[in-house]
Amino acid sequence: MTHALETDAMPHPRRDRRDRRARRTRRRWPWIILAVVVVLIAALVVIGVQVVRHAFATRDDLQQAKAQLSLVGDRYQSGDRSGAQHAYDQARALAGSARDETSGVSWTIGTAAPALGANLAAVRTVADQTAGLLDDAAPLAGRILAMDPDQLVHDGALDMDGLETIIDDLPALDTRLSDARDELDAIDTDPLISQVGDGVGELRDQIDGLQPTVRQAASLGSLLPGVLGADGPKNYLLLFQNNAEVRSLGGNPASLMLLRVEDGRLEIADQKDSGSFNNNYGGAHPNAIAELPDGAYSVFVPNVSRFEMDMTGFPDLPAVAAMAKGWWTEAGGTAQIDGVLTFDPVGLSYLLRATGPVTMPNGDVLTSDNVVKTVLSDVYARYPLPAAQDAYFASAAASVFNALTTQKVDSGEMIAALSQSIDERRLLFWSADAQVQQALSVSPELQGVIPDDGSGDDGATRMAVYLWDTTGSKIDYHVTSSDVARRYTCSADGSTTYTVDVTLTSTITPEEAQQLPEYVLPDGPKSNQRFGTDIYAFGPSGSRFTGMEVLRGGLEQSVSQQGETLGRPGVRVVTQMAFGTTTTVRLTFVADGVQDESPLDLLTTPMVHPVEASTETLDHCAS
Repeated sequence: MTHALETDAMPHPRRDRRDRRARRTRRRWPWIILAVVVVLIAALVVIGVQVVRHAFATRDDLQQAKAQLSLVGDRYQSGDRSGAQHAYDQARALAGSARDETSGVSWTIGTAAPALGANLAAVRTVADQTAGLLDDAAPLAGRILAMDPDQLVHDGALDMDGLETIIDDLPALDTRLSDARDELDAIDTDPLISQVGDGVGELRDQIDGLQPTVRQAASLGSLLPGVLGADGPKNYLLLFQNNAEVRSLGGNPASLMLLRVEDGRLEIADQKDSGSFNNNYGGAHPNAIAELPDGAYSVFVPNVSRFEMDMTGFPDLPAVAAMAKGWWTEAGGTAQIDGVLTFDPVGLSYLLRATGPVTMPNGDVLTSDNVVKTVLSDVYARYPLPAAQDAYFASAAASVFNALTTQKVDSGEMIAALSQSIDERRLLFWSADAQVQQALSVSPELQGVIPDDGSGDDGATRMAVYLWDTTGSKIDYHVTSSDVARRYTCSADGSTTYTVDVTLTSTITPEEAQQLPEYVLPDGPKSNQRFGTDIYAFGPSGSRFTGMEVLRGGLEQSVSQQGETLGRPGVRVVTQMAFGTTTTVRLTFVADGVQDESPLDLLTTPMVHPVEASTETLDHCAS
């Protein structure tokens, strides 16, 4: 027993060594863990510093790329094509650098971090898509920037080969933009800091702003060679409208011109003026020259289809085109008509910015500053006979169109002139080719139609106000118009009220009116000291006309016709005004249901002087 007790009390060498190792291990583990944590922290700090450095570099690169891109268009338009290409190359290089900054290991690790990771991933996507778009668009950009705009029209013809090399690449660019937009849409912007979220939104907005133009150009571009006669000559009938005698689409079509285009080369093949159409002075045509849409005569007078000078009183170019072809055939025209265009002297003044001064056969010099006054006012004092006036009118149009094919043309100004004319609905185009006409549906301004409500990218609800001179004069050179359309939503009775205030102003005094040539203002209106204008107003589809109110001025105003055509309610208002006065009428349409989501758009007749048109949407009932 004693031995056993002594044995248990004696030291155990192996156990002591194990205990000492355990104590040393327990003392060492905290330091090992701490060392690992320190190393990890240090690594994360290094990675963080690298990410921050790359983030600032990425931000700077993308901002500089944006600045360089903004220089491309300015330099190209100023004629510095090499400078424009250099700016594009710089933007591309900077975007590529931004993409490289976000492609490293440290950035990839950073994307896994809570909160920060979503922002880094979003920045990487923005940089990658920006660089990818600029890379993929580089060949197309190079061809565009290398093109001399002043050589777009040369030797009397449009540069078809140059246009086709650009057109061919547009579908691929449209697809690439869609792919980029899909990548951006996949980003959840909720956890992003404002700077990153704004960057994502900005790139989305830039794509959204660019893509419709690219898509439209790609759609129309594939058809453009055929339209310009690449596969054989095309014949287009041009209605040159006289805004001094206003009609819904612009003015009295005093001159008709047959334009022939082949391989981009334009020539005037034939011309006819109002004297070519016996109905103008010998009475109405016994029958409608062409069939009009359902309900047309419930709103419009029969003259619209029985007098050549009145056909543009109907505000729908496809219907007008059918009438124009009928009148042309009646006057002896035999060529197949492939399309119909309308144009006016104001649009002609825009084109003269591209051609420079043009000398007419009689020696008169037309410029962008004098052509409107010369053609729409001065000519009536110089030539008292209508036939001579029409001949001058036609000669002026022919002289400018000849200049487009025989003189050096500033292509940038020409494109700007045509764009402005389309925006103001002074240049309209209808094609007999159903495929071309369908492609034009993306541009209702060019089509000369009232688009369906809710159609197009804006989804707008549309109203329209058109004017028609009833004096048989050229008095509208001295008339201005302003229109305000309003929408009132009324949840109380579940309806929506639309009103349009139409204001007409005579800009000459009664004394000045008495001095006008007889053809500008006939003796009857002179002695009566008044002139007449019909107002045609259209409400939104599904609404109904409920009444007219005279807000000020005028001698006589009355609702003469009302009905439905072109898919919407319309009303004809007859007005009589004194010279030097202003009149305003308010026309009201009501629709069942509260319709306050879409934008409100107002279409108007293009006049000699710009029409002031505006819209308002109000969230209360009409008073």
